[in-house]
Amino acid sequence: MIEQNIMPGEAGETLHNADGEAEIDWRKQLTPIVVGIVVVAVFFFYVNPQLQSLHQTRYTTAQTQPPTSTTFATVTSTITQTTSSQAATCTTSEAYVNRTELILHVLKLINDDRADFKLSPVALGNNPAAQRHAEDLLEHNCLSHWGSDGMKPYMRYTILGGKNFVEENAAAVFISNNSTTPSTEEIKLMFEDLERKMVYNDSASDWGHRKNILDPSHTHVNIGVAYSNRAVIVVQDFENVLVDWQTFDTKNTKVTLKGRFLTSLQPYLILIYYDPLPMPLTADQLRQPPYNGGYSMGNKLGAVLNRGYQVSIPYIYATKWSQLGADFEISFDFARFVQKEGVYTVVLEVVDDDGNLYLATSYSIFIRSA
Repeated sequence: MIEQNIMPGEAGETLHNADGEAEIDWRKQLTPIVVGIVVVAVFFFYVNPQLQSLHQTRYTTAQTQPPTSTTFATVTSTITQTTSSQAATCTTSEAYVNRTELILHVLKLINDDRADFKLSPVALGNNPAAQRHAEDLLEHNCLSHWGSDGMKPYMRYTILGGKNFVEENAAAVFISNNSTTPSTEEIKLMFEDLERKMVYNDSASDWGHRKNILDPSHTHVNIGVAYSNRAVIVVQDFENVLVDWQTFDTKNTKVTLKGRFLTSLQPYLILIYYDPLPMPLTADQLRQPPYNGGYSMGNKLGAVLNRGYQVSIPYIYATKWSQLGADFEISFDFARFVQKEGVYTVVLEVVDDDGNLYLATSYSIFIRSA
């Protein structure tokens, strides 16, 4: 599911120049014989196998109690196998599941939905955070954006090498009275049901999952899948890959960001968020508020700006802020915002030629006392 409460234009502050004026305005026909052949072929090669499959495995589905969070909360289903008399004679080793095939299936579901809304497809990313999180959730038989180590999505993503902006969707099917792991085809059907709910039946989560899947600024998605005879989990970590990063250097509170924009963009401002240091969480904790609902970026502490500009929240000026063509470099020290140990997340907002804001990074820096 996706959770994150800063979407483009929602997290942003309005920049003003030194005179207090707004600097950027960004809101703005076939014969009967042929037909007969086709009908026969479809029946024998597609319909009949499908009917056999449906005859062999039947599930009843029920939506769980909706989560309390109004932003990017989880989607879950509970299924109970009604043909357990046959399945009970099987072992889990007889159920061959192709993980790569499942990941590509989830990617196709996402891009089919995006195509329906005339959006560009997202490419498959290579950050392992989504897969690690799916496996963690399966092990603890729960659904949360927090991991058992207490980390939120952007923290996991950073720890595992991510430098772009990330937003997460997580969804699950919990299974009862089943002694075997569902097959690849059965899991695909579950993922299709979860994807459909996230896009077309997501009001309980304030349509946060749908917004994430259909966000035009997303360019990539990292997909994690995990499954057993107890649960089937899918995690979608969407990325905004807007920069070819050359230098991403962090030393305590000193940060240097240097790279080349992949499209016509320029830096707008940087926001600093705070979270307490993550602490291990039990499965019981992960099933309870606030961990069973939506997540945020933490507390917004302030902004980093180019000299000559100001915002309505606390801010500091960057020691270097330059751009030449598509190349840019920003250096700053956010020590002023640090009052205690914790996780300080750097969010770079960028703007296009039409004044539209996008998020280019959500990089977490862990500061611990000596």
